[in-house]
Amino acid sequence: MLVAGQVIRPGYPWLLRQRHTLMLAEARTAIDPEGFGNIELHTQDAAGWARSDALNKLTRILIRKGGLVADITVGDCIELTRALQEHHFRGSAGRPLFYAALKKAGVLPAAAPERLRVLRLDGRRSIEQIVDAYAIQCRPVRDLLVEYLSERAPDLDHTSLRSLARNLCRLFWGDLELHHPGIDSLRLEPTVARDWKERLAYIRDANGQPVRPRVNYRSELVFVRAFYGDIARWAADDPAQWAPWVAPCPIKASEVTRKKTQARVKARMDQRTRAQLPLLPVLLRAVEQQRKDAEERINAAEETPVGGRFTLAGQQFQRCRVGQSGRVFATDLATGKRRDLTHEDEAAFWSWATVEVLRHSGIRIEEMLELTHHSFVAYTLPATGEVVPMLQVAPSKTDAERLLLVSPELAEVLSAIIFRVRAGQAALPLVSAYDVFEQTWSPPMPFLFQRRLGTEDRPLTAATSGSASSPCHTPPRSSPPASPFSGAPTTFGGSSSTTPSAPDCPRTSRPMSAATRRSTPRWGTPRSTPRT
Repeated sequence: MLVAGQVIRPGYPWLLRQRHTLMLAEARTAIDPEGFGNIELHTQDAAGWARSDALNKLTRILIRKGGLVADITVGDCIELTRALQEHHFRGSAGRPLFYAALKKAGVLPAAAPERLRVLRLDGRRSIEQIVDAYAIQCRPVRDLLVEYLSERAPDLDHTSLRSLARNLCRLFWGDLELHHPGIDSLRLEPTVARDWKERLAYIRDANGQPVRPRVNYRSELVFVRAFYGDIARWAADDPAQWAPWVAPCPIKASEVTRKKTQARVKARMDQRTRAQLPLLPVLLRAVEQQRKDAEERINAAEETPVGGRFTLAGQQFQRCRVGQSGRVFATDLATGKRRDLTHEDEAAFWSWATVEVLRHSGIRIEEMLELTHHSFVAYTLPATGEVVPMLQVAPSKTDAERLLLVSPELAEVLSAIIFRVRAGQAALPLVSAYDVFEQTWSPPMPFLFQRRLGTEDRPLTAATSGSASSPCHTPPRSSPPASPFSGAPTTFGGSSSTTPSAPDCPRTSRPMSAATRRSTPRWGTPRSTPRT
């Protein structure tokens, strides 16, 4: 009663340890029944467990902070989410219905983001924050790198800027400080420069032992050589700022020649194409069969009563009870493992859709993920007046917009995607996509590659689509296709994929400092807890 009457205001650690649903319900009735009733109106379409979770979160905020539902701020939502994460409520911390309900009810300001996930990401960092993340010890060199990157920033996109900062701050100067403590000049001794280039030439483990040659070794040298060259040129225009840092470049022009390196890269790409192209029909049959098998399983399970058994493709299953999430589960009687048939159906469908769209269009994964319902264009042929469908591909790697003719096979795949995403609605849901490279959010758009996760719709990411050719969680009927040259299982992928990969960074470099890992919050601070 003391908690429900807001006589005492316990902290989140105590509140999150309690499982008193009745106490939270009584608190809602005592604190703000009208406000919570308004919230319930905006959560009617959600599942019962999700609606209860959202109401309980809002109740905890009011118990902790006081006031009414209309007084809740964006900072309060962020504070609660962090408390949930600290107390290992990771699943609950990722359920954004309580935030979405506040937004729909008009409690949060109009300028607040539509999705809670926007607040949980740091967003773009300033050049000072990027440089400080590498914990450079020499303050004058740190200031020089900030000034240099600030000069280069207008001509670079954010991805290139972060790549340049990583090269200069971590692979170059960070490595020098690690092996030569106290270094404070760009004028390197020949032995120091030679040892640095030898370390850079190999990817190394935590003990500093070489693991494999660095593929882009010469490309990394180009950045450092350009760094020295830019300072020398800029010193002629602004001697006061740049002349004290002019020094001989430790990298010769012959060391950055990339003709042989580019030839080797092309040879590897051609060899990969020769090895994988004969196996493309096998991949197509595999993803098509997986999609059909997953669809048959979930359809058979939905027609089977709870506790009933069904057999499909020689496998026996027992239907599990229906939970509040609405997902379909069945127990594989051969292994005793409970399988999420809904997840298997989704994974198989998007694997098939990804492979088919890439095959029929020839676009990159990044371009595929940016396709929206607005990408379809009707073009009228001047000669015959016939209307043909075209697919508008947004500029990506080539910075050139393209129009592709939609073949009947591609049209069939795109129609299946739209039918699935619409899920009986009149239009595709509007979602915002996060660009992990530019660290920005797109405006809400009807993306084709999106799916329902929990209580919200989210676009597919490059990491998800990059594994489209991997086997689903369903046991395959046949083994993965083997290379005709080596006989080993083949992993499909290529240079057109934009799936992020681990950077070629030596593990001996200093890690990012905790103080600079998170940028300043963009949405203020939570309300202070009133004294009682």
